[in-house]
Amino acid sequence: MKYIFDFDDVLFHNTQLFKPHMYKCLEEAGVPRDVAEPYYKEVRSMFSIKNFVSRLITNEKLIDIDGEKLCEKIMSKNKDFINTELIEKIKKLGKENCYIVTHGLEDYQLDKINSIGIFPFFNKVIMVQGNKKEEIEKICSQYKNETVVFIDDKAKHFENLDFKKYPNLKTILYTGQVLNFKNL
Repeated sequence: MKYIFDFDDVLFHNTQLFKPHMYKCLEEAGVPRDVAEPYYKEVRSMFSIKNFVSRLITNEKLIDIDGEKLCEKIMSKNKDFINTELIEKIKKLGKENCYIVTHGLEDYQLDKINSIGIFPFFNKVIMVQGNKKEEIEKICSQYKNETVVFIDDKAKHFENLDFKKYPNLKTILYTGQVLNFKNL
């Protein structure tokens, strides 16, 4: 069996833990949440913490703020936001069986993944800017004789997958539930 994991809100508690931490750090630096949050919503599809912080500092005229240090502070707690329960299960599945397919800017996603130290548990980490379909189906095609399980927190990433062409593909909508890989 091969396993494909989304990163944000599956392996990394982005919405519940990272974002509140990010907004708190920004508020401590002088950027009110009611300024940071709407701007985040505007740029989230192409989000990069460095660009986000730099732009907020410029927009808010916070000339005394060191953007690089603020980014480091925001990213410094990333290990606290790991889905440790799921990572422990992934370690047992074996690197050769596990993939990450995530949406986002490559540099930023790689920064997060590197900062939490989970790279060694995955065969391949793939970043996409749009739909995940092509990358998911590539993995299914590569392992036609094995079940491929794709785990994501957004059902929209399952909608265009070709289950007829890839009957070996199974999907799990991840909502924080305990995953039992032995029963798949």
